[in-house]
Amino acid sequence: MNILLDIIFYVWCLRILANIFSFIQLWFIKEYRLDRMLIHLRTNQGKKIYFLPFRRPPIIPKTICLFFLMFFSNFLIFWIPEAHWVLKLFIIDLLSFPISGFWVFILHLPTIIWHKIIVELAKNKLQNHKSLKIIGITGSFGKTSTKEYLYTILSEKFNVLKTEASKNSLIGIAEMILHKLTPDHQILIAEMGAYKMGEIKQMVDFVNPQIGIITAINAQHQDLFGSLEATIRAKFELIEGLKDKKIAIFNADNKYTFKMAEKAHQQKFHVWLYGRNTTNYPDWPQKILRAQNIDIDLDATKFDLTVDNQSYHIQTSVLGEHQVGNILAAIAGSLSMGMDMESIVKAIKKLTPYAKTFEKIYGMNGTIFINDTFNNNPDAARAAIKYLSLAKGNKILVFQPMIELGKYANESHRQVGEYAAKYCDWIFLTNNNFYHYFQEGVTQVNPQMKASVLPLKEIAAQIKSIIKPEDMVIFKGKEAENVLKILI
Repeated sequence: MNILLDIIFYVWCLRILANIFSFIQLWFIKEYRLDRMLIHLRTNQGKKIYFLPFRRPPIIPKTICLFFLMFFSNFLIFWIPEAHWVLKLFIIDLLSFPISGFWVFILHLPTIIWHKIIVELAKNKLQNHKSLKIIGITGSFGKTSTKEYLYTILSEKFNVLKTEASKNSLIGIAEMILHKLTPDHQILIAEMGAYKMGEIKQMVDFVNPQIGIITAINAQHQDLFGSLEATIRAKFELIEGLKDKKIAIFNADNKYTFKMAEKAHQQKFHVWLYGRNTTNYPDWPQKILRAQNIDIDLDATKFDLTVDNQSYHIQTSVLGEHQVGNILAAIAGSLSMGMDMESIVKAIKKLTPYAKTFEKIYGMNGTIFINDTFNNNPDAARAAIKYLSLAKGNKILVFQPMIELGKYANESHRQVGEYAAKYCDWIFLTNNNFYHYFQEGVTQVNPQMKASVLPLKEIAAQIKSIIKPEDMVIFKGKEAENVLKILI
């Protein structure tokens, strides 16, 4: 009996320790934001907060500090006098997550102070670079790829500095400036993300961009913004803060950004438009970039670009029709910096997919895997699913349900499910968030098709058992990446 109790004790302690790691990892993913955590807790996954799969957080000062604070708190609870160890472990198990939230809250104040110091130091450094040209990029999606493509093109002629990965917050930009900006840099590209009004304005007031690019607007992060109107107002803060050149570049194919372009025109900004739309554009933009004759295959993307009454043939190894818009935005940004089209066309041939955004991987048995796990939103999901139509064999989708879509979540999942049923032979979901609505969309197109919700290892096993030469598997969303890792 004592041996059994000892086993229970040690297994329970290991469970608590594993949960501490997983809670810290979850807070890290949610950027230590209470608003994002509360949204997560309302999902089916969030309701199982005490039964998380083990995830190790990155080893950085804040996660290390959180670990020791939580461990110390739990240690104090365990030494409650005159309480049975079962009761103590039960209390520790129950309170571990609230305790993690408490310490995140306590650490918030010193974090704010530290961030203000970093921002002020970076601001002082930036003021010493009077000749630096600055481009700001924002949007609901497409901004990271656009930034990377713009950097590649501009680097052919200029010494360029860009924000790293998706570090698109005020502190991310400040740290980049503080640690990496040198007197030799001629251009700074700042990707700007936000979850609420005022956050982009802070970044704009900090870096003072002359050029602004808005890639697209959709329902992403509506749980945080509250409405599409609020998202539009927040993203337009970039345009309102432009200095000097005041060139505002917009995606004409997205109805929301097109309306923003009209507003910018009314406010006397220099408006440029880009798009794949073949309908007539208004006559007020100062420059229009139009892509036509788009040709997408498994190895390349080709299209004809018309700008300033001249045509250019564009070819790149970047895959997917949806990437044409991001490339157009990068071309527009390069033109705004004075590059000529001949140099731009040459540089575009060097473009490569950004990590985990439509990366092609040759899988087992002659299959093609597409790693598109960097992000997930309704437009990106439809674009990825449409690309499956190029496959000669079975078309398989591994999909993580989307997050933070607010009131648009149910309908967005229904629409994506409907779209998936048109193109896919197999659909695997990595969790059961919004499953009912996703399956409802699938059933509308194909009543016999069923999306499978399975543990990640079982999804991988299923795929291994069914794939054959010329099949294609697209992995969409961060959880889907774990399935891909098992398979390769």
